[in-house]
Amino acid sequence: ENKQLVEQLSSPISGSKDLHFHSRFPQNGWEQLKACIWKQNLSYWRSPAYNLIRIFYIFLGSVLFGLLFWQQGKR
Repeated sequence: ENKQLVEQLSSPISGSKDLHFHSRFPQNGWEQLKACIWKQNLSYWRSPAYNLIRIFYIFLGSVLFGLLFWQQGKR
């Protein structure tokens, strides 16, 4: 049943015109960039586990660099 429906909807209706767009993309580059940044911002803030892990790694890295360069300025 689904295969028949897919086949029926896959072919255009007789007498219909081909699709035509004014440009290759529906939005210009700036609008696409804004949409991508907006979506990334939403996914970033909707993931608290990722943010907690990120904060942990920042803390771990800062401690590591602090220990590596401990008392280096006194030499």
